[in-house]
Amino acid sequence: MNLIEIWHYHRPSLAKIYLDTLNAGLVTTTTIFAPRRAGKTSFLLKDLTPAAELAGYTVVYADLWQTKLSPGVSIVRALERALEPKTTIESLMAKLNTPIKKLKANAEIGGVKIEGEVELGDIGKKVQTEIALQIDVLIEALCKKKPVLLLVDEAQELAKTKEHEAVATALRTAITKNQTRLRVVFTGSSRTQLAHVFSNSNAPLYSTGAAIADFPRLDRDFVEYIAERFEASTRRTLPVVLAWQAFVRLGQQPEPFLVGIVDMVLNPSLRLDGAMMAIEEKLARTENHEGAWAALDQTQKALVRMIAENPSLKPFSKAVVVKLRKIIGIESLEATHIQRAMTKLSSIVVKSPRDTYEFENEAFGQWVRTLAE
Repeated sequence: MNLIEIWHYHRPSLAKIYLDTLNAGLVTTTTIFAPRRAGKTSFLLKDLTPAAELAGYTVVYADLWQTKLSPGVSIVRALERALEPKTTIESLMAKLNTPIKKLKANAEIGGVKIEGEVELGDIGKKVQTEIALQIDVLIEALCKKKPVLLLVDEAQELAKTKEHEAVATALRTAITKNQTRLRVVFTGSSRTQLAHVFSNSNAPLYSTGAAIADFPRLDRDFVEYIAERFEASTRRTLPVVLAWQAFVRLGQQPEPFLVGIVDMVLNPSLRLDGAMMAIEEKLARTENHEGAWAALDQTQKALVRMIAENPSLKPFSKAVVVKLRKIIGIESLEATHIQRAMTKLSSIVVKSPRDTYEFENEAFGQWVRTLAE
């Protein structure tokens, strides 16, 4: 039995906020940003989905991370599953109808390349267009039955290639055509790439995703809840203050934190500090923080260090320019050099709506604060 599933921290009030916003009619879509492992997928599936179903929606969940070479495949498969007959009679009737055409694809699912028939065609520009047409047909068919809530997870994948624009355009068309019966929640783990999908004036989903809103981070209540579950399961105490500090060091990401807690459940001799250190080291290895750090030049490294310590940094201010000159030993350094360095760092740090800098991958930010030489 999966302990992480059992220990899910439910957020019904947050689910209600999103549903109330969509039901009010002022917007038909919303876009949520959160770093990976922040718990947004668990929230979509275990909190927002049951709340929406209770409110009368057919909920369709598509994870574009599953088929990064063709996000349209994920969307079509999710829509098809929602249309699958639920009873024996419906199943027999469905066999009398012409099935939706399957296509063949080279896809990447969960990091594994799959060649052959995946569903819906050889992945290429022509077939992406065909997939886009299927999206339009399937959404319209679902909306005729009940209101639909479409959850598109990791939507930044729609910005990766030109071929994916046909899929994004199909979504925009479906949203416009079915605006009285369709609501959409997009999520993403890269603020920069989400901007390419929704904020650039030439993007196919420009303005469709409404404003990109931060997904509220789990707070100390989550840690206290986990401490209660830990004590109930093990008859041992989890120190809340230290657990909260560890959770913050992990960027308030529930997934790696819970992996460490499960390790403690299974190994009674393992202490909190040892469990969390092991998780931090594992994240550093699997995400190749050392490689990312080694690829930076002196100026970029100094800026990343400064931002890690002070997210409100003003990198082009006179004080920062003077400080950087001393750090890297180049008296001729000017604001223009810093501008070029910050441009190259755009995939690592981004400006948030709060006018502060944040790491696209907070685990890397924490590695810089604690492990970088």
